[in-house]
Amino acid sequence: MKPSFTRLNTLSIFVAIAGIIFLIYANGLNTPFQSDDERHIQSSSYIKNLSHYTNPSNIHNRHITGLSFALNYKWGQENPFGYHLFNVLIHICSTFLVFFITRLTISKGTSWDEDAAQKIALITTLLFGLHPLQTETVTYISGRPGGLAGLFYFLSLLLFILASLKDCRVPRPILYLLSLTSFFMAMLGKEIAITLPLLIIIYDLCFIKGSNWTSFRSRLSYYLCYPILAAAIFFLAPNMIRFMDTLNVERFLKKINFTLGLVQLDLLKHPLKLFLFPVNLTFEYDFLAQVSWLSLTASIAIVLLCVFLAFKKFYLKNSLLTFCVLWFPLTIAPTNSFMERTHLFSERNMYIPSFGLCLFFAVILFLASKTRSAIWGTALLLFIFTTFTVMTVKRNQVYASPSSLWADTFKKSPNKLSVGKTLSIHYLMEEDYVSALKPLQALLKLNPNLYDVHQNLGIAHKSLGNFPEAEKSFKEAIRIEPADPNSHFNLASLYGTLGEFVQASQEFDSADALYKAKGKNPPGQFYFDKARTHNQAGIELIQSQKFEEALIQLEKSVRQNPNLLSARFNLAKLLLEFKNDRQKAKTHLQAALALNPTAEQNQALKDLLNNIK
Repeated sequence: MKPSFTRLNTLSIFVAIAGIIFLIYANGLNTPFQSDDERHIQSSSYIKNLSHYTNPSNIHNRHITGLSFALNYKWGQENPFGYHLFNVLIHICSTFLVFFITRLTISKGTSWDEDAAQKIALITTLLFGLHPLQTETVTYISGRPGGLAGLFYFLSLLLFILASLKDCRVPRPILYLLSLTSFFMAMLGKEIAITLPLLIIIYDLCFIKGSNWTSFRSRLSYYLCYPILAAAIFFLAPNMIRFMDTLNVERFLKKINFTLGLVQLDLLKHPLKLFLFPVNLTFEYDFLAQVSWLSLTASIAIVLLCVFLAFKKFYLKNSLLTFCVLWFPLTIAPTNSFMERTHLFSERNMYIPSFGLCLFFAVILFLASKTRSAIWGTALLLFIFTTFTVMTVKRNQVYASPSSLWADTFKKSPNKLSVGKTLSIHYLMEEDYVSALKPLQALLKLNPNLYDVHQNLGIAHKSLGNFPEAEKSFKEAIRIEPADPNSHFNLASLYGTLGEFVQASQEFDSADALYKAKGKNPPGQFYFDKARTHNQAGIELIQSQKFEEALIQLEKSVRQNPNLLSARFNLAKLLLEFKNDRQKAKTHLQAALALNPTAEQNQALKDLLNNIK
């Protein structure tokens, strides 16, 4: 007699799965904020004000995601642990929902029995919960929108399934209303949830037939609620969806990029390959936004084959496989289509689409285990799950620091300039100047005219004490982009370090003029350093007996910083000795005495003042 599916073993399965998922993501709980986390959390004024998200009039796109960040901030401020824990809990809950959806679908919508439903549901759940592809959604804090959308997406689908069962014990209108509410919440998590109504229709066509389900008439009111909900969103919360302006035909046509659509169609092979062989996962992929016709032809052939199998072979014999084949391209379409986007493909966009792939291969593995020895089938599953577990743990380790994440990304996407620049900046911020040299030099091999890279290379060389190379890099940056004030400022600082103050003062003047011309604010210490440099340049020129030039430098120093006591004293002394201008010298000495000099300075100032009198 086959074992029955009881509440007890369901609870045991959930406890085991929750424990496994928590353990494999435990090494990512204390990883720091990464990449967009600064923009979404550390630099966001909204999440520090919880009332902004509790006010219905402020509903906008990804509102639920923002609310979750605001709650995390309220409970733990900027401690990343709470944010990571929240992501892991979302993933655990989504995994449970995947189990229920799969089990109900197979037991009520196919000819398989409860035992098969339990096994396929368990395989699907483990594939979904342990797959390394999910790490970007779970471990990367800013991957949360996809995770939250997935949670409510799966919940909405599950509630629809429960309401459509003939033996449903809860009043159907309540479940349908909750399903619609969950769909709305999924949309507030991430806009990709817009595909749910279509997927529910496909689910209806594939599974809701036979004695286990209610008639279509009982579901008709549910379907009619979707256009009502869409109208409510359009009029009451137009800011909820970022692409609402696509309803304007002219704007929509401007956003269409057919070449990009062909590239995205070709790229569909890549996420499928990553699902089967999750190796070389990376934070940013380097795909060319141009069509490779040979590769595209192969992709179109694969798509046509899948469509043929879905409708010609699977639908009549096994509608479950049809559902799986259609799930992936439809759910990934909002993020991988002909609309312009920052990255052609991101692993976090695979969270919802991966469910269809997990279910498909769970069915394949289940069927394969029935034709072979149960021991070999179990061994294969254990091998897959163990491998996925190890790979997920190792992938989490990459997020240990910003530099480790971007070093891994740069290793796998070495020709992507933005990745190399980001990595080098993180090395500079961490004061790991030796490590910064490698990506900076690699970037210049790709493009020797990157002035900002020359500038950062100069900073690294300067910090390592390699001053000739630093000077060479800063000058090269200025040659490429002479109007950039930062390059002049960095070169000025280098000359100051070398004691070449006259040259430093010239570069400070150039930087100052360029900052003003561009309307930019210079770094905080800029004017203080500039005043000191002019003062030191004045001393250097006095020693060279270039008194007129020294006078100009010291006057610049005093104008720049009237509170620089040494500049006042040096200027007064020069005015007295070189120009014999007693009145101006006296004015500067009196101003210097008002700057709280030390006892020794006070005596020197008074002695010089007495000489004037």
